[in-house]
Amino acid sequence: MFFLTIKTLKIALAIAFTNTALVAFLFVNDSVQAAKRRDVDQLLETKECAECNLRGARLAGAELNGANLQSADLSQSNLRGVKLSGADLLTANLAEADLQEAQLSGANLKEANLKNSQLPSANLFRANLENADLQESNLEGADFRNANLRLANLTKAKAVAISLQGANLSSANLPMIDLKNAQLADASLEGANLQQANLESTKLNRANLKGANLDGVNLFRADLRGTQLDSTTKIDSKWLLVWEVVNRGIEGKDLVEADLSGANLEGLNLEGANLNGANLSEAYLFIVNLRGANLTDAKLSNTELRYADLSNTDLTNADLGNAELGNVNFQGANLANANLRTAKINDETRFDPKWRTVWEIINQGAAGRNLSGANLFNANLRGANFQRARLSGASLYNADLTGANLEQSILFQADLSNANLEGANLKIANLQEANLQGANLNGANLEGANLNQANLCGAIMPDGSQNVCE
Repeated sequence: MFFLTIKTLKIALAIAFTNTALVAFLFVNDSVQAAKRRDVDQLLETKECAECNLRGARLAGAELNGANLQSADLSQSNLRGVKLSGADLLTANLAEADLQEAQLSGANLKEANLKNSQLPSANLFRANLENADLQESNLEGADFRNANLRLANLTKAKAVAISLQGANLSSANLPMIDLKNAQLADASLEGANLQQANLESTKLNRANLKGANLDGVNLFRADLRGTQLDSTTKIDSKWLLVWEVVNRGIEGKDLVEADLSGANLEGLNLEGANLNGANLSEAYLFIVNLRGANLTDAKLSNTELRYADLSNTDLTNADLGNAELGNVNFQGANLANANLRTAKINDETRFDPKWRTVWEIINQGAAGRNLSGANLFNANLRGANFQRARLSGASLYNADLTGANLEQSILFQADLSNANLEGANLKIANLQEANLQGANLNGANLEGANLNQANLCGAIMPDGSQNVCE
């Protein structure tokens, strides 16, 4: 009985202690909340709230222009659309705060903590963010024009489409920041750390990158016109070459097989350039002058070439697959064996008639089409559909017809000498008196084909054997 009494007493004491602790906690919590409410009221009434506890405060849309919030704790606060232009937020804690569309132009945020904060579409024009911590913050579409971000830490910040024209980012820490489509014209990034940053399609016109670390930076289609580098700038060799071509021209440059993929070469004069085997895939060549250039074996897939001048250019074996060719001038260009599959043209794209026909065949097909006597020699017609097409007397010398569908086509007296017909479907095709000398028919389907009086001298037959010349 005594044991039960002691046990009961212990339980009672424990319950009493718990209730006391709970009361104390609620009292303290109420006191904190009351103090926070007083701070919020004070801020709204006087705009004076230095070192105030405003953590988690709901101040969305509040008019606080010119407020004194030095060293205030505004972490996790809702400040969406708040008006804080000219406010003093020196060393303030704004970590994880929601500042979307906030007005902070001219505000003093020196040494402020903005880590993981939300600032999409916020206005920080001419704001002072020297030595501020913006790590992993969301700055998408924000306006930081002429802002002072010297020594600021923007590691892994999301800054897509941000405006930083004329901003001071000297010695700033920006590794792995996403600056895709950002505006950085006339900005100072002297001595800044941009390792592994994404600068895709970023405008860097006249930006100062002297002494900056650009190791591993993605400069895909970035505008480097007028960008300032010096001997202390660390930049990958590929992008250094692009910068040199953009700002110093091509004279004395060896561009044979050069890697210029994804480069922004807008408006450059590359007339007569030797770009044999160069990789220009996905490059931005808008309004570029390439008259008479050597682009033999060049890679131009997915390249933006609108309004470019490629007249008299040698594009033998070039890959133009899926390239943007609207308003391009190809007059006099040699497109022998060039790949035009899925290349995009418009009514203003100027081809010589032969190459326009080739583009049409590849991209629109030629089933049932009358191409009698057509000049298609040296054309890349891989996989083209010529089913039931009329090709009597057509010149297909040295054409690439690998995998083409020529079922029931009429190729009477057509010239297919040295043509590559590997894997082609020639079922029931009329090849009477056709010239197939030296053609490659390996794996081709000739079931029911009419080869009466066709010239097969030296041709590789469907079984891989070579036909002997008589």
